[in-house]
Amino acid sequence: MKKKLVVAAAAGAMCVAATTAFALENEFHGMYKAMGYSSNFFNGYTGLSPATMLRKDAGVSNYFEQRARLMYIAKANDNLKLVTHFELDTRFGGETGATYYTNDSGRLDADQITLETKNIYLDTNCPITGANVKIGLQPWADAYQSLFLLADMTGLHVTKKFDPLTASFGWFRYNDQGTTSDLAGNDSDDLFILDAKYALNKDMTVGASFYAIDQGTTATPGNSTIQDLYMPGVNASLTFGPATINPFVAVQLGRTTGNQNLGGFLAGATAKVKSVGPGNVNAAFVYMSGDEAGTTTQGKAFKNIGKNQTYFNASNMWLLVRSGQAINSSTSVLGNDMTVGGRGLVGMFAGYEGTVNKAFYNANVGYAMTAEQRKNGTTEESSSLGTELNATVGYKLYDNLAVSLTGAYAILGDALKKSAAANGKGISGFATTVADADNPWLANLQFSYTF
Repeated sequence: MKKKLVVAAAAGAMCVAATTAFALENEFHGMYKAMGYSSNFFNGYTGLSPATMLRKDAGVSNYFEQRARLMYIAKANDNLKLVTHFELDTRFGGETGATYYTNDSGRLDADQITLETKNIYLDTNCPITGANVKIGLQPWADAYQSLFLLADMTGLHVTKKFDPLTASFGWFRYNDQGTTSDLAGNDSDDLFILDAKYALNKDMTVGASFYAIDQGTTATPGNSTIQDLYMPGVNASLTFGPATINPFVAVQLGRTTGNQNLGGFLAGATAKVKSVGPGNVNAAFVYMSGDEAGTTTQGKAFKNIGKNQTYFNASNMWLLVRSGQAINSSTSVLGNDMTVGGRGLVGMFAGYEGTVNKAFYNANVGYAMTAEQRKNGTTEESSSLGTELNATVGYKLYDNLAVSLTGAYAILGDALKKSAAANGKGISGFATTVADADNPWLANLQFSYTF
């Protein structure tokens, strides 16, 4: 399958060579965020496990961090441009861990190399087919609220509109372990995507997709338990007056590296109801299947490619699920593993948001539990992960500059609060192995500038 689909991807790349360039326009865009934290959970080191960060008598960390993203676009004309995107991360005072790749410029006198490459790709409208073609290192997100994958990857993405149908094909190689004694591509991990959206009318769009992974390695990055994965799914965006609902369902088939059959399942929905009083109501639900035991002949757990490449921003959480606003401290009480080690997830979230002139506000509540429970010795693990409450108030100082203050508090369920030692109710790898953990909280001050 890999050779045939890569050949198809190469055919799409021919459109790039057929495009002619003209006079160049230069575009600059970007953002800057500075965030101050006071928290008994967040500490500026995102590589730590939840079992380390959730603890009894947790101290309080106080720190600032920042992120800048710089985008330069070399635009030949409306049909041809080169997009480049770079990122710079810093913690005030510096940090030498994996978060900043040992080159944090926040220390005395600043001089460090912190520039990271996010994207470099050619974006062109093919003069032969009329399709939009992107080739290079580019962002891609699944059609399922990024619960499967949202990442920057090298590859090719082709989109063609046949009103009212929009179809796309993509090939991405996110890992290649080929060496000088091997052939490039023999030990690679490849993702192939087919996506389609059909607009029934201005208020209703239905979609279908098929994703396939041909994984030739067991090394990171990637999910080392996947051998082959096939993921068909359907989704929709439906507007009824002031309400918009986005339901989605997907299944997973294939094999694990242990030769188990895959049978994962994902379902959920997000919703927004506008003009409820002075603001809007938001709601979200997700069900992700899990396995009762760590090893079975039927792998029923829903799988993603990597826990740090999955999101559920519609939850509007800060602790149970990582926030879509987070920058360097981008983690959660699950360590971003929304599969909870293959146990699966059930999550319910709701909130209210609004604006008053230049001021804005929101408040949210969420609850999460595992879809399946496992045995810890002779004791069954608890399924309850916890409940979170959070609120934000902010003010737009200028059109492009906003300042906000957020508070969040999570009431841990026994799955994370209780000990994961032998015969404990806590989940191994997530809960502490000593005394009951404190409930996590945070206060966040944010400055956000976009241009």
